[in-house]
Amino acid sequence: MGVKKSAYRQPVTPEGLKAIESGTLTWLDDEMYNNLNTGVLEQYLEEKNLEEAFEVSHWDTKKVMIGIGIGAIFSGVTAYIGLKLGLAISAAWYIAYVLGMALKWSPSEVNIATSATTGATHASTGFIFTFPAIFLLAADPQYWLSDGPLIVLGEGETMRLAFVGIVASMFAGFLGVMYFIIFRRVWLVEDPLPLPGFEATLKMLDIASDVSTGAVEHARESLKTIGVWTAITMVGLFLIEYPLVWMNGKRQALSDYLAEMLSGDTFGLASFYSHAKIHQPGEVVGGVAAGPAHYNPDTVFNPFMYTYVGVALTPSMFAIGWFMKTRVAFLVNLGTIVGWFFLVPLAVAFNLPVYEGQIGASVPLQELPAALHAVNPADYPSSTGAVQMYAFAKAVRFIAIGAIVGGGIFGLLKMWKTFANIFVDIGKAFKGDSGKEYMEGKGWYEWPLSHIPIFMLLTFGSMIVIFMLGEFPLVASIVFSLILLMTTFLLGAIAVRVMGETGIEPVSGTSFIVLLMLFGVFLNFTDPLGLTTQEAVLLGLVGTTVFGSAISMSGTVIGDYKNSLYIGNRPYHISKGNIMGVVPGAVIGAGVAIFLANELAQGRIQLIAPQANAFATFSVIFAEGQGDLTLLLLGFLLGVFVEWATGMGTSFGLGMYLDVPHTLPMLIGGVARDQWEEKKLKPKIDAIKEEEGTVVAEKKRALILLGTFMVAAGLLTGEAFFGTESSILSFIDSLWDPEFGSSLTWHFVRLGGFVFLNLVIGYLIYFLFKRAGVIGGSSQDAELVEA
Repeated sequence: MGVKKSAYRQPVTPEGLKAIESGTLTWLDDEMYNNLNTGVLEQYLEEKNLEEAFEVSHWDTKKVMIGIGIGAIFSGVTAYIGLKLGLAISAAWYIAYVLGMALKWSPSEVNIATSATTGATHASTGFIFTFPAIFLLAADPQYWLSDGPLIVLGEGETMRLAFVGIVASMFAGFLGVMYFIIFRRVWLVEDPLPLPGFEATLKMLDIASDVSTGAVEHARESLKTIGVWTAITMVGLFLIEYPLVWMNGKRQALSDYLAEMLSGDTFGLASFYSHAKIHQPGEVVGGVAAGPAHYNPDTVFNPFMYTYVGVALTPSMFAIGWFMKTRVAFLVNLGTIVGWFFLVPLAVAFNLPVYEGQIGASVPLQELPAALHAVNPADYPSSTGAVQMYAFAKAVRFIAIGAIVGGGIFGLLKMWKTFANIFVDIGKAFKGDSGKEYMEGKGWYEWPLSHIPIFMLLTFGSMIVIFMLGEFPLVASIVFSLILLMTTFLLGAIAVRVMGETGIEPVSGTSFIVLLMLFGVFLNFTDPLGLTTQEAVLLGLVGTTVFGSAISMSGTVIGDYKNSLYIGNRPYHISKGNIMGVVPGAVIGAGVAIFLANELAQGRIQLIAPQANAFATFSVIFAEGQGDLTLLLLGFLLGVFVEWATGMGTSFGLGMYLDVPHTLPMLIGGVARDQWEEKKLKPKIDAIKEEEGTVVAEKKRALILLGTFMVAAGLLTGEAFFGTESSILSFIDSLWDPEFGSSLTWHFVRLGGFVFLNLVIGYLIYFLFKRAGVIGGSSQDAELVEA
């Protein structure tokens, strides 16, 4: 029989085969790295782990709780970043890793603790992408119909839905972890998926095992780097975004105040800078920035009336671009470029009619500002407006939604050959050849498969009870529970397989498919299921929220399992860590996401929330039959084409949903990373290779790169902390009487509270790190703490 081979799977090397036959190949040695994803290596290590993992893989509850704590805190950070940018990227893993390395934990301990970190961070993914759509439908006028909002949230309704979503997401998260246990041996041992990019994580664990590289000292410096850049980011954003200046009852950011001070009545610095963006020349009225250029038929050749170009001063987007590098960042930007420099100008120039729910009719774009002014002069005081922004919101975003769905569905269909054998894999797993679960006298090696059907039944019953407690009808709750079990298993398996081959899990694409399924059932069978239209929409959105959390956990656990195989950890400990992280992560992450979503819908904060807006738009289309289906179809075909051509159709659609000022910093970050690696890092590493050899050079490379990741993590963390604190203050503003809320007294109380809060948080972090020996301690101090 020939050796299996693919684009990512190569035959085992002769030296590796010799080491395997002699039994000398071990974790993290050179031959292991030379034979990753060969299948032969993985099966050898699986047998080795069955015998020796019990001596290596030890559960330490205190260390796992530290990992859970980091993940739970950063689940809130991830919620903010996800709503602001549409990307659920978290720096929690890096922070948990360097903290473990600074405290001289073994690779095994770091891997187990960070499995709990990732479990806590990703347990609330559905609340970031889907749940906020409920608040948008209820409170954001752009989604209202001519007779009012599609969803009316009564007193206590938010708490009811939050209870249903959070508790159901916990069970779904457990189920997501459990489901992947079925495929662990098939997809990571017998026919290993490559999971592109995991080698960097493995190399970091390798460094943690080698104190001679200076890893402990470097980890301590990395943690300090995070702290410094978090502080720098927050101070910068404070000057750019915090309403520091109070004049005549009006609060505004220092940067905006200076820009308007250096502007005349109709032109000046405020034309090019406003609201934390450097942008094309915009309207200035009475020395105050009034946004992008308004469409005017008299100056029809002015290009700025047809598009909007700028760069937002958002550190987190630069950081995300740094993580992505140029290629991926460009593909996301490509969607934005097509949207803003081609589709938006085209829509404005051809005066495309768009549906406006407040008017209850389709209105040509160039006439829309005047029409809105006529029906609602309080909210639309001018008869002219930035038509290009309406074109983006009411036309291009429909195309973007279609592209997200088209790219997601075609991406899954494109993988049909790889997941056609999923049922064969399931059969293999349940035949009994899935490996030894319990070792007599030693304990559990991996979580028992027999628990999965039990947990499926438990989840099925629990979902019915949870949704009935949430006042949804019995029959509808049963139908939803059945759909959840099937879609989490089948679509989750497909999504994880796609992630294993590409490194990207299509959570948005599969979630749209589930939403379509749920709406198809609930909206077409409202009477038999005992649902009103509002209940059908709510059940569909809450159900998709739960599904998103479930498959996100399946995608999270594959990376933890893969690393555990190569360092000798027991899969049982990885499963246990992820499961323990779900509860606090779901509660804190969902709580932050719900709070931010409500503030967003009320208009008190500005976040893009692309997936939530897309889900809200879809809900209106399906519930009321509104929206331009032609534009959706066009976007669907565009997404299919881009997915076929580049394999990044969903990212392209997501980029089209974002605006230029928020995606350009991402591209700048990606290009900066590549240029830095080419001009600075590569020559340095080449010099080390000549002097000290390849092995040392590669470890130094990983450490240097990790240092830059810590800077990026600080940028992400700083913006998320600042944004969340600002959102809380905006909420508190709304609680006061308007007269006191705009007074000088409240201005100083607010400012003092903001500064005091950050000083307290900073001191607590410093105190904890100092006590642990991370700051101001020596290597001996760290050993004493661990002893």
